[in-house]
Amino acid sequence: MRKILAALVAAGAIGLAGALPASADVVIQTPGFTVEQQNVPYWRQRQEDNWRARQEFREEQYRHEAWLANHCVRDWSGHEYCRQ
Repeated sequence: MRKILAALVAAGAIGLAGALPASADVVIQTPGFTVEQQNVPYWRQRQEDNWRARQEFREEQYRHEAWLANHCVRDWSGHEYCRQ
């Protein structure tokens, strides 16, 4: 009985560890070339787009479903960002 209980606790711990979100900053280096990937979504790295929190778009014109679908995204944490 103790072995079964220990196995269930171990399986639960492994399942919990697998369910937690993981994040990392990645740096790839070769001679003469370095690539840094920070834990930022690719769409936030684009400098030509001005991403702002969805709460900043309060006017009626920004509440239409079509506008939201074309201009807003959600990050891994569930926060919504939009661009004009």
